[in-house]
Order: sequence, then structure tokens, then C-alpha cells
Amino acid sequence: MKIKKQHRRKQFMYRTNRKRLREKMEKNTKHNVKVADPILKENWDHRKSVKENMKQLGVAFDANKSVSKISNPRNKFKVTEMEADKEVVSDVSVVAQLEAVAAVEKPPAFRFSLDQVKWISDMMDKHKLNFKAMARDPMNHYQETPKAIEKKIRKFMSIPEQYAVYCRERGLLESEHSEN
Repeated sequence: MKIKKQHRRKQFMYRTNRKRLREKMEKNTKHNVKVADPILKENWDHRKSVKENMKQLGVAFDANKSVSKISNPRNKFKVTEMEADKEVVSDVSVVAQLEAVAAVEKPPAFRFSLDQVKWISDMMDKHKLNFKAMARDPMNHYQETPKAIEKKIRKFMSIPEQYAVYCRERGLLESEHSEN
């Protein structure tokens, strides 16, 4: 005998929105993949699955499977020749475009906030490079350690856009206006 749930009559579920349910199901199908990268998006074929597309474009679907496993831990850092894929890649230009985009170096975009710049510059004015005194200063609201403050100040000095302004204000650099 069957279980009672299987045996009872089917009833229509009025509380479910069929249209929304179908849209939700279609959103996750293999043919409706959202590709963010413009190079891949341009060459993507929505009639194929993700694996098939990646194989056609010459890009690894699973990075762990594309690289051979290292058997001996001593050989971990030795450079070895990679075995070429046995499948023929039809579109080599995609890989070349991706490599060209990856080769372009982006300048670091980190900048301190105005409040942090003011705090660092006040500390440097007051204590020069005495990081222990900076750590004991009452203005050190976040109770940062001397090493943390040192890292912050070294980082501040490595950003020319912000450190040059600090130096010009203190007269350590010639201002741009006086050169003209």
C-alpha cells in the first residue's frame, strides 16, 4: 500500500505564483548565463553550456583539473612544462585578448580618507617619526600600536598624491605655483 501523501488526490496550489516560479526556474538554466567579462560576453554562445563555451574559448572551466597534480612536495616550486590540451581550441584570439587585458598593470587606487590624512599629519607634526609617542598620544582614539601606526605612516609616505601635499604645506617641497 502507498503512503497517504502519494495516494491522495492532487490539488491545485492557488498560493503559488506560476509566472514568478517559471521565471525563477528559467533564470537558472544553462542557457541563461550572465557573463560579465566583455571579451567572453562577445564570444559567448547561449545555446551551449558553460563547460562547452569555456572549452571552445580555450579557457579552463576547472583550474584544478587543468593543472597536473604535483606528486612530490620537493618539486612544488620547480617550473615544469605544461602539457597542452588534446582538444583543439577553435578561438585562440579570445585567450590572446584575455592575456593582453591581464598584462596591463593597474596603478594602486588606495587613498587615505581626509580624516586619516589629518590625523597622520597631526601626529607627524607633533611627534615626527616617534611611533611609541604616537601610540601614547591622546589623539590615538583607536588605540593603535606603534607598529600599526608605523605601517600607516609608511603607507601614507608611499602615496605621492597625498604625501606631496603634506610636504608642500610644511615647506619641505617647492610649491608648483612658485616655479612659474
